[in-house]
Amino acid sequence: MGRRALSVLLAAALLAPAARGAEPVRWSVADEARMVAEAASWAPPDLKRQLAKHSRRLMQGVADAAAAEGLAPGASAHRDAAAKTARALAAAIRRHESFDSAAYQAGALFHSAAMAYAPDAPGIPGPSAFLGFPADPFAAPETLASAKLPAATGAERRAAAITLTARLLAWTWKAAGGDASIVNQYPDSKGPYQP
Repeated sequence: MGRRALSVLLAAALLAPAARGAEPVRWSVADEARMVAEAASWAPPDLKRQLAKHSRRLMQGVADAAAAEGLAPGASAHRDAAAKTARALAAAIRRHESFDSAAYQAGALFHSAAMAYAPDAPGIPGPSAFLGFPADPFAAPETLASAKLPAATGAERRAAAITLTARLLAWTWKAAGGDASIVNQYPDSKGPYQP
């Protein structure tokens, strides 16, 4: 094969993903598993205990949501999905559905939050800072999800995903009737907080 033919084939191979629309960069399931554990560590204590007790279902929820990812790339669709999942999760907890199921839904919530702040490149190390709870930590989940968080770097995107999840978990627990007073200990005005 001549140089010219090889260069044409190489150019075609390099341009093919762009022509099809390259797949967006995603967090690996292993990254998401580590990140959801970090986010859960900032959840209200009673919720944190339940998520730890049902950690297998939490991680299964993350993995299944990642495998079934069907939303178009874009942060707003994933933020909307995270807020919607937070509302559904709070309702399920209020109805006293099994916590096994609730943990699974929390995994899906995390995946949506993580994809709202998808990485700009694979392999961003952690652990990450938690940015804290906002001045109105129990505003509507749509308001919490639409808040602008720093996301210029990979580390900031990871911290934003963890922060959004922790904020939505606190909202969920409070909306379900739980004690979410932990939000007073970690205001965003004094953050970021290290794990």
